[in-house]
Amino acid sequence: MKLVKPLLQFEQQILATLLLLLHSLIWIIKNPELHTSFTIVLYGLFLLWQPLWNKDTELKIATTLLPALLVLFFSYLYPPEFLFFFSLLLAGLIGSRLFSYTTTRAFDLLALSILTIEMSVGVIPRTFEQISLPAPFATYIQIIVLILILVFFFAPVPDRSHQTRSQIDLMHGMLTTTLVFLVLLGGIVISILYGVDYIDGLLLTVFIVSTLALGISWFWNPGIGYSGIGVLWNRYAMTIGGPFETWINTLTTLIEEPYISSNEFLQAACDDLVENEWLNSIQWQFATFSIQSGRKEGISFQHSLSDNLTVTVFFKSNPGQALRQHTILLTRMAYQFYLSKKNQEKMRADEHFETIHHTGARLTHDIKNILQSIKTSINIVQIKPDENQPLPSKLLQQNLNQISNRLESTLEKLKAPELSTSYQFVDIEKWLENFKSINSQSSVEYHSDIKVSHAIPPELFESVINNLLSNALSKTDTKNIIVDVISNLEMIVVTVCDDGKSMDVDVENKLFNQPVSSGQGMGIGLYQSAFMARAFNYELELANNQEGKVCFSLFQHLGD
Repeated sequence: MKLVKPLLQFEQQILATLLLLLHSLIWIIKNPELHTSFTIVLYGLFLLWQPLWNKDTELKIATTLLPALLVLFFSYLYPPEFLFFFSLLLAGLIGSRLFSYTTTRAFDLLALSILTIEMSVGVIPRTFEQISLPAPFATYIQIIVLILILVFFFAPVPDRSHQTRSQIDLMHGMLTTTLVFLVLLGGIVISILYGVDYIDGLLLTVFIVSTLALGISWFWNPGIGYSGIGVLWNRYAMTIGGPFETWINTLTTLIEEPYISSNEFLQAACDDLVENEWLNSIQWQFATFSIQSGRKEGISFQHSLSDNLTVTVFFKSNPGQALRQHTILLTRMAYQFYLSKKNQEKMRADEHFETIHHTGARLTHDIKNILQSIKTSINIVQIKPDENQPLPSKLLQQNLNQISNRLESTLEKLKAPELSTSYQFVDIEKWLENFKSINSQSSVEYHSDIKVSHAIPPELFESVINNLLSNALSKTDTKNIIVDVISNLEMIVVTVCDDGKSMDVDVENKLFNQPVSSGQGMGIGLYQSAFMARAFNYELELANNQEGKVCFSLFQHLGD
């Protein structure tokens, strides 16, 4: 193979040698054994020249042995018929690349003309006894064809380093073979049935076929202002409504839905994809979750789309390489649309935070005014320490002082939003007593099991528990709320439970990871609470989400 490979670049010279040997088998070599022997050489030259198989790979004996045996068999028993069909095959392969290889188109047309003359003048008269040609005419044609073949040896070596087998047009090859076969068949039929001279019948057939070809080409594209057969053919060839077009329409329709998440989009896309008749199921395995649709049965294969994503497809039967690659293309398109949906959600979250930022900037001045008003109210209700203070006045003064401190702390955060590294800590028991006195409502019950009074950041606990109480009280069906505080050597846990309606699954999946609006605000309360809890080495989680018992827990494992 290494000795033959350098010769493959001389493709036109190999074709010239092939045509020269074919010419010899038609006109010169008459001995049957010698004819069969040179036919094997003809087959070898054809393997070197053919544009269908990849010539960079070595040929296997099992692949070439059966065709070689068939060539030997037909060339020995039916030599004229074998030469006719071999020449017809060669003409079809040359015609299939006429519109692809423009640099050698003139020599390809010359080879096609040589093959047509060889078949019409050399092969057909040997095949049909009723057809005869004048001896001087056959001799002159033989010499002319031989001169044309010798011209081929001077053909330039084409640069086809950027051309592949995909440039072989099967439709053009079949059309070339059909036209040549019709011309030859028309000459035979006219000559035998009507007793017309074979050459005259052949020329008449060429005229009829040429006229039909010109007429079809005109009807294909008649001119400006008229739609010809080409438009109708394009409508037929470019069929809309296949699996690929339907899949594109499904993806574009789903991604335009603003109220579905990226995971819901991918789930709906999978449900639509498994409706195809060749699929049983498809499963997307992410790092932390999976999305699956259909029944996991049949032939399966895996395809990795990224480091943390693997797609498993289950086929009803062996799909073959083409259908497998087509399915991979569909899944990759769905993954790109999924990433686009994720980017949409990220952009929407960024816009959400930007809105909150601008809102906070506008409210900073209002908070200053409110703080000033509260301080004025504190001065009004201030009573000297040596005087007896009524209980309502004490509570009012205490609440106003706490509100003032909270507003001052909030105002400092708005001025400098970076997280401070120094905080005050109080005992959890004192914090609970203070919190109960401020948030004493009929629908809120407090339970405590404090065995060890640990020091906690009051700002975190007040912010988170107030937010949880506010969310629970905002539910219309909530009648009872329980705040349970547990503090021991192992952990600190504060749980807020209400008997209201449970959360939707979609809201639960987004909880603590992004802002989730409840319809009454910007939806950033729980997200901010979870972020703040992690800053203090605490965790905020949804401990229970059942109808009539929705519980959130703020906890810290002291062992960790």
